[in-house]
Amino acid sequence: MNDQYGRPWGHPAYGQATGYGMPAVPGVAVTPGNPVSGGAAINMPTRAQMGGEGGGLPPWQRVPIYPPQLLLSTNKYVGHQTRDYGAGILNIPANQQQTATVQFDTPCIIFAITASAVSTAGAALPVGTNALDTFILAFEHSNGDRLTTSARLGSTICGSAAQPRLVGGNGWVFDRGSTAVFLITPLVANMRIDINLMCIEERGPSNLTNRG
Repeated sequence: MNDQYGRPWGHPAYGQATGYGMPAVPGVAVTPGNPVSGGAAINMPTRAQMGGEGGGLPPWQRVPIYPPQLLLSTNKYVGHQTRDYGAGILNIPANQQQTATVQFDTPCIIFAITASAVSTAGAALPVGTNALDTFILAFEHSNGDRLTTSARLGSTICGSAAQPRLVGGNGWVFDRGSTAVFLITPLVANMRIDINLMCIEERGPSNLTNRG
């Protein structure tokens, strides 16, 4: 079992509580009848301490992170569906932050973000102004993880439908029941601001009881 960052769950190097997917102590099997308790790490490991632990592999390897290299299930009972999830705000006063959310009822991996903004008053933007620069945006996971560590102009975080902003590496993983939270602050009044998440849904069997 892996966490949202692709790390094996229960690995002591990451200060995680032990699960049943991986022994936390060499030579000690972790089973439902013989759990090995874990605890919080006092200090997070440094970069130098995060190298691999053998098993026939070198401590480090080079891997491409762009364009996205998504981790998708190989389970024959799991299907994959591309879907767009959207959220937005409408006619919020300038410089007033508004929250918009996207609820995920199916495990999803976000691999691209697009956005746009238009005036609802029919006013044209100043010549040369990018619509994505009419608002600032911060993006968070409902578990408190800040996917953008601070709010920035929309053009630094989002792309357009013609040129989406691709989320490199493994993408951003949202499990079933989690929520994407957008903190949007319009810099111009009377705007409609839409944000779109391009996702891969991982759909497991919902009404199969015997996999034979």
